[in-house]
This record gives sequence, C-alpha cells and structure tokens, in this order.
Amino acid sequence: MKFLRTLALASLAVAITGCGGGGGSSPEEPVFTPPVTRAFDLGFTTWPYDATVTAVNFVYTEIAARGDFVAHHIDSGIPWQAALDGTPYDPAVESEIQGRLDNTAVGQRAYLAISPFSTGRDGLAGNWGAATNEDLTAPWDTRDFSSPEVVTAYTNFARDMITRFQPTYFNLGIEASELLVNDLAEYDRYVAFATQVSATLRAEFPNLQLMVSVALKSPGSARANAIEANIGPLIDLVDVVGVSVYPYVFFDHADKGDPANLPADWFSQIQDIANGKPVAVAETAWIAERLDIPTFSVDVAATAQNQADYLVELFAEAEAANAEFIVWWALVDFDALWDGVLGQDPLARIWRDTGLFDESLNPRSALDVWQQQLALTKRAN
Repeated sequence: MKFLRTLALASLAVAITGCGGGGGSSPEEPVFTPPVTRAFDLGFTTWPYDATVTAVNFVYTEIAARGDFVAHHIDSGIPWQAALDGTPYDPAVESEIQGRLDNTAVGQRAYLAISPFSTGRDGLAGNWGAATNEDLTAPWDTRDFSSPEVVTAYTNFARDMITRFQPTYFNLGIEASELLVNDLAEYDRYVAFATQVSATLRAEFPNLQLMVSVALKSPGSARANAIEANIGPLIDLVDVVGVSVYPYVFFDHADKGDPANLPADWFSQIQDIANGKPVAVAETAWIAERLDIPTFSVDVAATAQNQADYLVELFAEAEAANAEFIVWWALVDFDALWDGVLGQDPLARIWRDTGLFDESLNPRSALDVWQQQLALTKRAN
C-alpha cells in the first residue's frame, strides 16, 4: 500500500507540473507515467459563499460543471414531530429541501447525508423547524437513540429524503465517530438505533449504498485508538465507510499548514477502521490562507500552494485506497457569508478560506489540480 501511494503521488505530481525533470532522464532515474484513469468520483457540497441567489446559482452551476455528483450534506437537525406523525414539514424545511432539488442539475448523481446527531456530536439532533438545530422541547428533550419514537421519526425522514433525492450513497451518521469519542454509552445506543434504521432502508432501497462517516484523528492518538477499538459494530452495518478529514486543524502534528508534514498514515489508517469495506472521502478541505482563531488558540500558516499540494497528496491516497469518491467541502471562500449571516462565528472560520475559488471568485491553483484529476477517465472499482 505504501509503495502504491508513493507511486501514485509521484505520478500525480508529474501530471500536474507537466515535467519530469530538467533536461531529460538518465537510465538511473525512474520515469513515472501520469495516471490515465482514476478510481474515485469527485464532487462538492452545496455550501454557498454568500446568502444570495447569485451565490447559490454560481455554486450549483460550478458543481455541475466541475464534478461527477453533488453532495447534499444536511446537518440542520431533524423535523422530529412532523416526521413521526407524517405531517407536512415547517415551510422553512420544505423550502430548503425543494430548493436543493430545484437547483440540482437534471440527471446529476447525488450523495446524501443527514445527521441524527447534535451539532456537538454528543447526543440527539436538534429540531429542524422554522430554524435549524432548534432546542428540543418536551417530549423530545427526554428521548435518546433508544426511544422507539426516535427510530421511527428518523426512519420516516430518511425514507422521504431518499425517495426525493434518489442518492447513490446515503450517510445515516455524519461523523458518527465523534459521538463515540464524546459519549460511549450514547454511541452504543446509536449503534442499536442504526441497526434498526439500516435494516428498514436496506429492505426498501436494496440498491442504495449505506454509509456512516468517521472523523479521522491523529494516527496513534488516544481518540484514534478509541475509535478503532469501538466502531466495528457500526461498520458492520454499512456498505461504505466515509472519511471526514481536516488535518490542518484537527491533527496534532507540527507545522500543520503544510501537507508535507502529514503523518505517513494520516489517510491509510482508515483501512484498519473500515475492516475491508470500501472507503470514501465524505468531506475534506485545506486552507489556502492563514488560519488565525484566538478563541481556540489556533494559528496555522498556509498558502494556496499548500492547498494544491494537499489535493495532490489526497488524490494519491484515495487512488491507493481505491476510494469510491471525494467530496470537497466549500467550492468558494465564504468570507461574505461569514461576515454576514454567520456573524464571524469562530468555528465556521476553520473552513472559511478553503475554497478552490477565493472570495472574489478568482480560481486558485488547486482548481487546476482538481480539473486535471476530473479529466481522467473514471474506472469501475
């Protein structure tokens, strides 16, 4: 695996730079052939860079042009009571769902993720009503993953969303590993919940690829070890294991802004977790500018070149793992959204400058890397 990753990385580097050295190669120098196919599909989430129709239209148009599929990553909560009763959702919920469907290009394949977890990944998701992730009220505030009402409501909502979006892949637990790290007892209840939900969805949608995603940690860390030791029963329920990975901030290595400093097994550690199941990158990104968040004592220096280098490394790792797909989080830097609707939220700042376009819609060098990979023929895994 290490050899394959190294070979793929070198080949990608040659393909992207368009050169294999200075004045030709000597017999002693290896000559790498750029890859002519790719293992994985490429896509983006629909995260907008501003709260405007123009921004939404730009993102959806570019997603259709620059990817194989669209990633509908919906982490807004669950309309618990409406889903349980089978009654109409709040107009705000229905508007969001229908807007996504209307903006998705005709015939474009979809990856769909909805989350039963709270935004802190430490319990049950909030309510999705007039606002997203509303505080739970009685009787939902006393329920957990072992409650029959929770199983039924989530299954009903998942069924409706799958029917409407017709995804190829469905993630029924965004970053489920975070619940494991935060509350192991509640995670065990979630596994029992997921067992029931997945059984129903398999019966009703036999061709659907079921997933959960794992937030990768620094290899060998206590959190990484806890995930590997406890996640097995959940992995057994799904077809594909997704990866959520943002090493420039959530890993522990030094000089985190430069992907050259990543641990050797930063990605390949998923093979031990997946236990032979296919893997996919459910969400990832890399900053193209300095990340300075005093609230979290975070200060990471990075450049647009670092971002492009990360894509080269990521593609090599995904190729070696024969990954199913890669989702890049934000197509465009969302400075305008962050300054406005998000109120300069320090948590959202982590992802603000990860676009393949900057905030002025200027393409970054990483976009060239992405486009060269997209141009390769996708082969059947």
